[in-house]
Amino acid sequence: MTSEIGQGDVKLTYLTTGTVRIRPSMRSQPVSKLGILRRLKSLRDREWTSPLPVGVFIIHHPEGLFLFDTGQSPCCNESGYFPRLALFNSFLSEFTIEPRDGIVEQLRAMGIQPTDLKAVILSHLHNDHAGGLEDLIAEAPDLPIYISREHWEAFGEHPVFASMEGATPNHWPKEFAPRIVDLQERPLGPWKQSYPLTEDGKICIVDTSGHVPGHISLVIYSDENVGRDTEKRVTYLLPGDATYGIDLLDKEEPDGINNDPMRAFQTLKTMKRFATETDVVILPSHDPDTPELLAKRQAYRPKDC
Repeated sequence: MTSEIGQGDVKLTYLTTGTVRIRPSMRSQPVSKLGILRRLKSLRDREWTSPLPVGVFIIHHPEGLFLFDTGQSPCCNESGYFPRLALFNSFLSEFTIEPRDGIVEQLRAMGIQPTDLKAVILSHLHNDHAGGLEDLIAEAPDLPIYISREHWEAFGEHPVFASMEGATPNHWPKEFAPRIVDLQERPLGPWKQSYPLTEDGKICIVDTSGHVPGHISLVIYSDENVGRDTEKRVTYLLPGDATYGIDLLDKEEPDGINNDPMRAFQTLKTMKRFATETDVVILPSHDPDTPELLAKRQAYRPKDC
């Protein structure tokens, strides 16, 4: 599935690499619950959400094509795909994905080769955000991969821990050496630091930690108009897993599987503050409404502001 918008210098395309059902308690819980109790509740939950998209974004920019996350691997349901330490993966998530849903196949269906990409930015290394990395790097070995320093030090340098936390280091590229993002003292809205990925500063990385340490999101500035207002330009925020849905952002409820709910809560507050200062279209990776929000360029308005 694809959704595309934009006729200006920056354009977004939303792709879904299959769907996933998760435990409702994994999708969100009140911030008051501590980390270990949140996980126990998710493990005890026997219900499933409706299928949620496993989304990624192509960012068309004058400097080239950027990919935000790589989605899930079409091989994820094969026996032995996940590391042995991923003890609870089958209890918490259920993926539906066909070979044609893989990121390489979808790019080629659009006439894009992996070698055409300028870079990949990973919000984090969980399997449904970095699962397509193996196939991409097999086709484009020199493709730059950006990851925050904090996340790399937490996951990349500790593959055993990463396996237990939902990553698949057994499928990372051999001698994986991503480009490490060190945020700079460049304020962007409520964020004190950011990292401009392009020379014109229209694609910027910001810290949205909480779901995992060092989780990053993208702020994208477009020359498109906001609706019929020719004076305003569209700003996009791609939050990855900083929130699973706009409804949860409104309620300020972090996901139910993280170790640092207070940091995740503060990230939600920061994103809402950004939305009060800027007309911003927020596009969560796993929100079924994201294609419509993108197509309408619908700015997020916090309900409590």
